[in-house]
Amino acid sequence: MFITNNQPIILYKYLTKDILKYFLFALFALVILVFFIDFIELFRRSSNKAAVRHLVKAEVFDIINMSLLKISGNIQKILPFAALIGSIACFNQWRKKNYYIVCKTSGISLWKILSPILVSFFLIGLASIIILNPFAILLNKKYDNLQTIFFGTKNLKSLSFDTKGFWIKQMSKGSYLIINASKINKNLNTLLDVNIFVYDYNKNFEKKIYANKAVFSEQKLDLFEGRLTKNNAKLEIFNKLSIYINSNTKNLNVATIKPEKIFIFDFPGYLKQMKQYGLNTSKHLLHFFKLICQPFLILSMILLSASLMLRSSERKIEVGIVSLSLVVGFSLYFIGDFIFALGSSEKLPPLLSGFGPTLIGLFAGCYLTSDIDEAKMKNR
Repeated sequence: MFITNNQPIILYKYLTKDILKYFLFALFALVILVFFIDFIELFRRSSNKAAVRHLVKAEVFDIINMSLLKISGNIQKILPFAALIGSIACFNQWRKKNYYIVCKTSGISLWKILSPILVSFFLIGLASIIILNPFAILLNKKYDNLQTIFFGTKNLKSLSFDTKGFWIKQMSKGSYLIINASKINKNLNTLLDVNIFVYDYNKNFEKKIYANKAVFSEQKLDLFEGRLTKNNAKLEIFNKLSIYINSNTKNLNVATIKPEKIFIFDFPGYLKQMKQYGLNTSKHLLHFFKLICQPFLILSMILLSASLMLRSSERKIEVGIVSLSLVVGFSLYFIGDFIFALGSSEKLPPLLSGFGPTLIGLFAGCYLTSDIDEAKMKNR
């Protein structure tokens, strides 16, 4: 065996490739399983919408296409599960083939064996949030467009928010209004620095209205201190102008971009904008922290499965240890989701609920793995 600096490099490469092989098998199996689940669910939804005349009927190939568009997002979600199942299967084979026993008798600690493995999976986790995440968001937008065509969407009265402020669509006596405001009060009834774009029934531009302030009332929007520019470039100044709208604005709510649809590199700027406008950032912070924790969650799964599966040196398959490893790994993930839910409801600080579960799993895995090496040293 080739030795460099007293480290069996070839052995480390072989063991790393071995666990990566099991990981890819597990990932492939889970992706196929989730794909068929999505396909069946979309097929059921398309059957329920078949009699709706204003919607386009979804064919089988359309449903397959929609299921394929979700694969990249599903891969990102199931990576920790694939790492857990693949590592359990791999470490079980190591026990059966005495790989770990040979390494122990050669004086190679478990940490030395796991170090290149952990580095490899950490890089996989980084790739999932840097490369796979933007790709999944782009495909998810195409999926949402197809979902609107085949299944329709709910018409919610809401103020959407992006980096250019708040936006809302309204109808006014046959005209379409697109309202933009830079700020809004907590009661959602007063807009500041308002721009209104008015279109006719055929969606041709008619006029633009600017106002320093706008106040919603019963089926009416009152504008104060502004100017009106018509399509013929004629300018009018006003102190107060009322626009009648067709809907009731008492139930308006602010609709921000869903955290799942924001690129990871856009999160800091978007969160900063949300804080400036006084919006609740808990859900977005939690999702951002969850993305950052993805590589460390994968490492937690590897360490926990290694510390449980390699603790016993018996070659036979112990169903109890395999089951325990699966239960511990899945429990870590679902308890993390429960704590994330507590953070979303603001019952826990975002920083604690975002990083807490993953760090607990990581420290527990490190402790149990070190405990195996310490036990080996004591036996010597």
